[in-house]
Amino acid sequence: MTAREQREARARESKQAHKGIDIPSCPGILAQLMDELRQPQVSGKRIAALIGQDVGLAAVVVRSANSPYFGSGRRIASIDDAIRMLGFGMLANLVHEALLRSSIADPGAALERFWDSSRCTAQASAMLARRTGIARPETAYTFGLFHDCGIPLLVKRFPDYKRILATANQATGRWFTDVEDEALDTNHATIGYLLARSWGLTDAVCTGILCHHDYSVFAPDSGLEVEAQTLIALNLVAEYVAGTHLRTRRDAEWDKGREAVARFLGYAPTELDDLADDLLYTLDRHGEDLPA
Repeated sequence: MTAREQREARARESKQAHKGIDIPSCPGILAQLMDELRQPQVSGKRIAALIGQDVGLAAVVVRSANSPYFGSGRRIASIDDAIRMLGFGMLANLVHEALLRSSIADPGAALERFWDSSRCTAQASAMLARRTGIARPETAYTFGLFHDCGIPLLVKRFPDYKRILATANQATGRWFTDVEDEALDTNHATIGYLLARSWGLTDAVCTGILCHHDYSVFAPDSGLEVEAQTLIALNLVAEYVAGTHLRTRRDAEWDKGREAVARFLGYAPTELDDLADDLLYTLDRHGEDLPA
């Protein structure tokens, strides 16, 4: 059994992995929307009707369609027009983000920095996927948004978790999740994996979330599917760029994964640096106006 298979088996089978953490179930409206979006002939009217059932979600969709990025020259007021403007891929991104935020919101924790980082990483992942052509931008965005979703759940469950998180962020000789496992007997990647599976995300996204701090998955015999490896690789670059853009850099992760990711993507490490710098330039110039 590969290391990845061992991680996955533990996450699926061990009740200890939950550690009393309340993992939110998939919102019913998300399940309905994703079922509709997977149909061979997607019904825009049906999608609009489903979104219209949730006032908060409808407001997010219409507000996004009116963002400066699209510059349509006219005010979008209806959900139908907003969906036509955004497209189904971007719509799915917005719905995932809005429902994830509402499902794991914690009034007792200051999480705006976390959400800013998640959204920026998701944007950078999607941009990188478009430029390289090695993954679907919508899938890269979803991965970037969900990859750390276990963190706020651990913040809510463990009063001392922020200190453990700071230690893991600075660890240079150990995997990030090993630090968490030692302190808590679980980690944010495992919790994120469990949430992603319960929300019906693809196998590649789920296993990628589970393994995204273990850069040994880029070894030829790791057993991890190529799509999951690709999402992890894109995410490492995107997270480094987002951290630099938001001035919350985590260089320990970049240093641990940079060379393995460069080899996997077929770049020299310096070429990967150039790609990251180019992405950072775009974010610095247009970050607030970029779409989901």
